[in-house]
Amino acid sequence: MNNTLKSMLIAAAALTAVSSFAQDKSTLDLLVKKGVITAEERAAALEESSNARAASGINRVFPKEDATKRLTISGYFQTQFQNFASEYTNAITGVTTDLPSQSGFIMRRLYVELLADVGEGISGNLVMDISGNTTSSATSWIDRAMLSYAGSYGSLDFGYRKVAWGYEESTLSSLFKASSSKLLTVERGITNRYWNEAENAKGRLGFGAHHVGLFYNSLINPQGFEYGVAVTNGNRDFTSAGKGQNDLGVYANLVYNYKASDSEKYAIGVNYGKNQFFDVASTANTAATMEGYNPFVQVQYFNWTAMGEYMSTKLTDTAAGHTPTGYNATVAYKINDNWEGVARYTSLDTDGRGMNINSQERDYATTTGSTGLYFNKSEALYVGLNYYFTLNALGSAVYGPNAKVQLGFERANFNDALGSRNGATGVVSSTALNATVNKGEKATVDAIRLQAQVAF
Repeated sequence: MNNTLKSMLIAAAALTAVSSFAQDKSTLDLLVKKGVITAEERAAALEESSNARAASGINRVFPKEDATKRLTISGYFQTQFQNFASEYTNAITGVTTDLPSQSGFIMRRLYVELLADVGEGISGNLVMDISGNTTSSATSWIDRAMLSYAGSYGSLDFGYRKVAWGYEESTLSSLFKASSSKLLTVERGITNRYWNEAENAKGRLGFGAHHVGLFYNSLINPQGFEYGVAVTNGNRDFTSAGKGQNDLGVYANLVYNYKASDSEKYAIGVNYGKNQFFDVASTANTAATMEGYNPFVQVQYFNWTAMGEYMSTKLTDTAAGHTPTGYNATVAYKINDNWEGVARYTSLDTDGRGMNINSQERDYATTTGSTGLYFNKSEALYVGLNYYFTLNALGSAVYGPNAKVQLGFERANFNDALGSRNGATGVVSSTALNATVNKGEKATVDAIRLQAQVAF
């Protein structure tokens, strides 16, 4: 009778393991303590329950293709509150007018990433932003989609991803990773947005960031040179090709890394790009090409992190052309494991080409006044505070972007108004910025943003 009871109890515990391993283990521990079963019988039951769980598929992800060696699912989401206060000054009268304030909540990003390793150095990567609140691409919800091959000479990516241009936008060095989830500031700066956000009728170039093409990167080298080259479509839209024209662009990057320790790292390098300008309708302007350089330096010295970069691009959109230039400098200080202070200064000179405020200051809506005009120059100062929650992984405390809150204030000044663009197409032409009625007016936008993030 006792043996029968023991067999029934062990079998019951093994069956319940499929739905609750922890409960099964506790039950068996109790039976051992009461002397009903032995420790050996307990071990055998646990092994049987483990096999049952594996056969049932619990705690497993089954890829559609059998050749998949490993499938990783990750992502992150950001919730944000933002408030804008703005004013403009009339160049003729000198009168400063306050504009209506703007505020609200948004789901800034909702990223889901799938990374499939199929072996032999081959993998596939798909990243989606389902928030509907991104300008990553013309389709607005794909951030990356590519086939990759990693070998002894480096890696090749074939598909849709970012080119190396701009410290805040892309990974420039293996010592300093840059991505939307790791930004030191709540939002990217005006200079970065001018070059890397999607081209539009309001001044942005669509030069960097996401393109379809073939990308090569050398092997990671924390104590020497790293480099990369890319041949891509000029147009950021991955759903169509050359629009009947040659729209290929070329990018290259070179960086020298030096890692003295985990707390002391240095990188200096330069990015290069040559591409064609597309108007807002994604129709190539055959008279417009872009070519430029982006030198940068990055440093981590114990609690301090600093970077500086310069951007310059020759744009042949008129007979005379334009050469926009910009500066970006960021300094961060880790007060302790949880708190971090950040400051950033950006400056942009469009060389007479112009920029609209609401295309440079994210989510700011054009209001009555000169904010609908095109300005030649801008500068912005950001100060912020980041809090990283204390998490635990494998018995050690972890501080980083997995769970963080960011609060930042930015004052942006827009100077030297050029007037309004002629027409509604946004095509750059020699008559695009010929208005003089509002020339010289200026505007100021104060932005406060609070953002929370969880990454997994």
